[in-house]
Amino acid sequence: MTHPKTETLPEELLWAQGGHASDVALSTIADGELALLPPSVLGHVQSCATCTQHLGHAALLSMHVAREMGAIAAHERELATARRPLPRLAIATGLAVALLALLPSLTDGPSLRSAWTNAASLGRLLRTVVHAVNAPGSPLGLFLTYGTAAALVVSALVVVKLLPRKEVSS
Repeated sequence: MTHPKTETLPEELLWAQGGHASDVALSTIADGELALLPPSVLGHVQSCATCTQHLGHAALLSMHVAREMGAIAAHERELATARRPLPRLAIATGLAVALLALLPSLTDGPSLRSAWTNAASLGRLLRTVVHAVNAPGSPLGLFLTYGTAAALVVSALVVVKLLPRKEVSS
């Protein structure tokens, strides 16, 4: 079984002036991507004090960048999950404008009187219905009781019909 040959970085990217390893090669080693480099570069970095010192700097820079990128990602996650405060001033301003826009129609005489009359009529209607339902032996109360019971039975039958059936294995 043959393994596909891993491609390495081009030679012109691996060497700097003076025969030392380039910043690209040192960053590649610092990032742990050793498979991208030929053995000649790795051997040179191990034997050259200048390249080893530069590799240490590249590794520190790589760790610093990774730590900062993690901090930025954590900050962005925190911002995404943070709840925004309720815009109370905007809500209050909107309600005030709506109330101001309503004032002319409230101060109008016939409109105010008709609204009061309609509210009073609705109140009397609700009182009459409640008294009719609460009266002993009232046909309306009996109708509402049995009608509500029938509606509950029908809704229970619909729910049972819509539930998936349980398979029984023999």
